Amino acid sequence: MIALLRLCWPSFGQWRVVLVVALLGGSLVPGSALAQAPLHLINDQTSVGEISFRFIGGQTFETDRLREQIATAAPGFFARFQNRFAFLPGLQRQPFLFDPITLQKDVVRLRQFYQQNGFPAPSVDYPASQLDTTDNEIHVIFTIEEGAPIVIQDLTFLGPDGQQPVTTRFDDGLRRAWTAFRAQSSIQPGERYTSFKETQIVDEVQTWLRNRGYAFANVRAEPRIDTAGTNARVRFFVDPGPRATVSEILIEGNSSVSDRIVRRELPFSVGDRFSASAVSEGQRQLFDLDLFRVALADVPEQPPDSTVTVRYRVREAKLRAYSGQVGYGTQTGATMQGSWQHRNFQGNARTLVLSLTAETGFPNDPTSIFPFFPSSTTKAPNRLFRASATLRQPYLFAEQLSGTIKPFIQERRSRALDQNPNRGLALLERLQLNEREFGVNTSLVYSFLPFRTLSLQHTLTRTEQFGSRTDTVTTQADDLFNKSILSLNGTFGKADDFINPNRGFIIRPSAEAGGVPFDSGVDFWRGSLELSGYLPLSESVQIAGRLFGGGLYPIAESRDSLTIGPDAPDVLLNRNQTFQNRFSDHFFYAGGGSDVRGWRSQMAGGKALRNVGTEESPDYAYRPIGAQSKLGVNLEARLPFPAFGESVRTAVFVDAAYLNTGGLNVVPAPGASDVIGVDGKTIRTSPSQLLVGTGGGLRYKTPFGFIRFDLAYKLTPDRLDLRRPEEIGGKVGEGSAQPIFDAESHLIRRFRLHFGIGRSF
Repeated sequence: MIALLRLCWPSFGQWRVVLVVALLGGSLVPGSALAQAPLHLINDQTSVGEISFRFIGGQTFETDRLREQIATAAPGFFARFQNRFAFLPGLQRQPFLFDPITLQKDVVRLRQFYQQNGFPAPSVDYPASQLDTTDNEIHVIFTIEEGAPIVIQDLTFLGPDGQQPVTTRFDDGLRRAWTAFRAQSSIQPGERYTSFKETQIVDEVQTWLRNRGYAFANVRAEPRIDTAGTNARVRFFVDPGPRATVSEILIEGNSSVSDRIVRRELPFSVGDRFSASAVSEGQRQLFDLDLFRVALADVPEQPPDSTVTVRYRVREAKLRAYSGQVGYGTQTGATMQGSWQHRNFQGNARTLVLSLTAETGFPNDPTSIFPFFPSSTTKAPNRLFRASATLRQPYLFAEQLSGTIKPFIQERRSRALDQNPNRGLALLERLQLNEREFGVNTSLVYSFLPFRTLSLQHTLTRTEQFGSRTDTVTTQADDLFNKSILSLNGTFGKADDFINPNRGFIIRPSAEAGGVPFDSGVDFWRGSLELSGYLPLSESVQIAGRLFGGGLYPIAESRDSLTIGPDAPDVLLNRNQTFQNRFSDHFFYAGGGSDVRGWRSQMAGGKALRNVGTEESPDYAYRPIGAQSKLGVNLEARLPFPAFGESVRTAVFVDAAYLNTGGLNVVPAPGASDVIGVDGKTIRTSPSQLLVGTGGGLRYKTPFGFIRFDLAYKLTPDRLDLRRPEEIGGKVGEGSAQPIFDAESHLIRRFRLHFGIGRSF
């Protein structure tokens, strides 16, 4: 038997509640010091050590969802850690005191939860709970027997009088649409009945009707539940009301933004058939203008009629706004971004944004943060300093089409370019910036569905890349050229959430043409296709995968220059190196926290040894060698972490990519770009490689997305991956003929820790 007794302990001068557990008149027999003890030994200092669940006859709900229903709490990982070291200054022990009354209420809460979810007679108890008297800690174990669920036996849809099927009020076209709608509905006979599913059906039917002109549709449910037979018959009384057209659109709350601007963003106008989805889409498009802090759409109170008035209530945001961001990345170092925005520049809902971006590259050695994960590329960080102005016109001939023009100027340092610093200001030279660029981006974006877009973009720039610092025959002059690139990009697919998908697929095709429509220093065709898929295996387990394929096809002078062989005269090799630099942004690379994990960004695949210091004080790093084509695949299982609750999850993954240079010569010659060579050959690895990495990680959920920590292992490292560049460079200085083989390999270089925010893909 289980009983709650109130006992008076005079020594404490107060009433205390003690839980007494007896099974057939006897208590459970204690075992070792950490095993079971009689539960009547519980006192007001007893703490909850753990909460678990045992199921008899089957389990429908995840234990994490059941924990959300109860008030009794047990310490998680961080609380246990804090309590373990509570003796340290600044740390306090977090108490998780056990309360028998709360436990009894939890039993009631769990029973109600099961009853609300279609189990009319669940059994919930806790006789298997265990007490550890050594730590005065109880392990609460709920034993649950769900029982037979109530199953939906029949769903009937009648008119408001309950005499005729609702389809008698539809024409032939709507009857066929209704039949298809019911066949594809998310809830069908044979499923477990719950009041929530009943409400869900009401909402689905009402939404279906309102999207077809029935602005005043009303749906009411009448369930008949047989608890003995565990089945449910549900009748729905549907009153479509009159089919209406929009007679008036009211705009309230706007001051500086005219009614005309608001109405033009709506996907309907006066005289159109009413559609609730169109009204909601108009609300979303008003938010996208970035002019309003609040935009609410509704149908105000009015007599049901063949016409309907739609109302939008808005509250304008401040026209001018400032913003700033500070962050850190292992590729970009400390990053700062600031912007000034005018949300209605010169009227007509135009947006003007002036922005400054600085990717400093400092600290240029992430091992100062993670000293046990040395990196081979930290001595040549990427840097970028950019200023731009963006003018966006949200309505360009149609509400789905917007246009943007964006002039910019930037200075940057890229590992894939020559390392001669910018010969200009002393500060810029110390930052070793090797490219200057200014130009304008123009784009047209057509949004045919939320988060599904098609964009056409043209980039016209004037680019200067700074040549090598050496005076050998391979010395290159500064390269000044134009870029004219036309690109077409799309996002398609079907997913439950395009920002944080758990089910569905997303397709992202891309096509680029260099040298179109103006003369350009780079002429090429480039295409790629990315397919991502998401499949939930349960409420807490998802499988995600991604396929990527792409190819680059230089044409005309670009093709001729990039196919010059390594045995050609120096003057031709210089030309080949010039076009290698020009195409550094268009080659394919692999590696990084969202690509092939285990390698840094762009550093999976072929790489060459280079001197990023001076002849007097050499310093060595690796330069990535690009590829003409890439085929990649990612597979990731996203799993729960029961000890930490819903906020912390785990993942295991396998990433792979194949890079191929085709007929292009993309290997820098010795002396060019400060690349190191021995006996006239570049110290490098093959740019055509199969790359595979695997590992696992943690995901911590925050209001701005998941914070990711992934520990990856290189399954297919090349010879440079496992060797430090300074050690290979040292062998070159010693005159070694085979510096790659002479340098020691390091097992730790197979591992890499990746950090990121948001989904990996």
